[in-house]
Amino acid sequence: MYGPPQAPQVPQPPKSPVSGGRIALLVLFSALALLSCGFLAWAPMLRLAVVTRRALDWVLFGATFLLSAGLFTYAGVTGDEEPTTAESFIGVGVIVLLVAGSISYYLVTEIRHLDRSGAAPAYRPPGYDHGTAVTVPSTVPNPNPYARPVVPQPPTAPGPRIDQVRAELDELSDLLRKDTGNTGEGEGGR
Repeated sequence: MYGPPQAPQVPQPPKSPVSGGRIALLVLFSALALLSCGFLAWAPMLRLAVVTRRALDWVLFGATFLLSAGLFTYAGVTGDEEPTTAESFIGVGVIVLLVAGSISYYLVTEIRHLDRSGAAPAYRPPGYDHGTAVTVPSTVPNPNPYARPVVPQPPTAPGPRIDQVRAELDELSDLLRKDTGNTGEGEGGR
């Protein structure tokens, strides 16, 4: 109350609840696609389709599965034959695009989905405008961190009531000085 004024507490937006298990799943499904040289590139897409339940993710899962199965079926059928340089470049390019595309799409979409579904919307007081919020230091501590900060009023000139109180206090002070001067006989002439 008598100390220096403290700035009001500004509520922080809640952080996304990303646990160690969710991070482990992100790493596991990304590693499946990468370490299997694209053979399991459909696995992160399947997880994404199951989690988000969007039609686009199911279509991308199907396309990734068919491309992966077709590519490795072709490689299995022509395994004993010596591929040409063009066939090698096309095969490796398709594998790299399949792995990089499925991993990057999986990570971006999964993280966005976690942010949207995991984070509760931040509380906004009535009339709160995100672009024009200004924090004003207050001398009154605010027990509710979500309430609007109390804006201190500018000091005003003393009114007639305060002048009257000052005059009465001055009179009382003068009376006390006179009283102590009359009864001070035993104190040695002070």
